[in-house]
Amino acid sequence: MMINKAAINKMLEMPDDKLVSMLKFVMSASGVDMGDKRLDESTVRKLRGVLREVTDEDIARAMFLIDRYKRGG
Repeated sequence: MMINKAAINKMLEMPDDKLVSMLKFVMSASGVDMGDKRLDESTVRKLRGVLREVTDEDIARAMFLIDRYKRGG
């Protein structure tokens, strides 16, 4: 799954519960399992703040690192 800043901006328009569900889906598609972890209101607010600041370059770098991790270094 390819994620970019435009997709993140669309996700930021979602209510908190939908945003958290979408983040879990996107992260699991990238190999990161959050399980059934519940995020409190404060954590979701912080995540929204971080996501507003993320750039396409940040996303590309994170995806590169996740791929490298999956390949074992």
